[in-house]
Amino acid sequence: MREVNVIGESGRGEAEGGRRGASGGFTLLEILVSLAILAVLFTLVYGSFNATYRVSEQLEEQADSYRLARLGFYHLAKDLSMIYQTKPIPGQPTSPQLPPGSAVTKSFLFLGEDRTRTIDGTDYPDDLIRFTAVSHGRTLRDAPESDWALISYGLEEEFLMHEAALANERVIRNEIGEEVLGINFRYLNRADKNWVDRWDSENTKELPLAVEIELILRGRGKEGLRFKTTVDLPMARRS
Repeated sequence: MREVNVIGESGRGEAEGGRRGASGGFTLLEILVSLAILAVLFTLVYGSFNATYRVSEQLEEQADSYRLARLGFYHLAKDLSMIYQTKPIPGQPTSPQLPPGSAVTKSFLFLGEDRTRTIDGTDYPDDLIRFTAVSHGRTLRDAPESDWALISYGLEEEFLMHEAALANERVIRNEIGEEVLGINFRYLNRADKNWVDRWDSENTKELPLAVEIELILRGRGKEGLRFKTTVDLPMARRS
């Protein structure tokens, strides 16, 4: 007698469902490939973001350097444009608003020293400039101060410093900026129109026609960021 195997509709459905379930999952190899692709994409995105951040940081540092250079040049140009050529002598009309008995008797009108210093094995200019000017503004009401001052610009470590010694012997010191590696001054000689590295009006008996200013700020590499400008001296051209 022959046996007949009968598979119902439900049986076939379960068998086909089992085959579909077995073929619908992910193999270990597919998972590893997917993870590798995600890792590559993440690395590319992170690298692009990091590069953009570094560029943005460099641009911000350069912008700070440009602002510092402009600020330094502004203060120097303002004071140099108000140079007072005659040595203050208390009690005489040529001495503007100086109180009687002032102890200020500086013998020079304009002094530029040529100096250098070494930072991490690299030489940088470390010049000092000193001159008399009528650029001081009184900060206290009715203060017994003249607008005359002995102005100095120079470096202390990596700080650009401004100093004003007043006729009443009060000294005002201000920090103009930081991360300054070097400062260099050159002076335009009236006689031969050549630039010189130092100036002493006690010897020359006159002012330079102009002052060239170079600031070297800390930047990428030992060379730093260099900024340069030239300031004419109206008092020298009128004399």
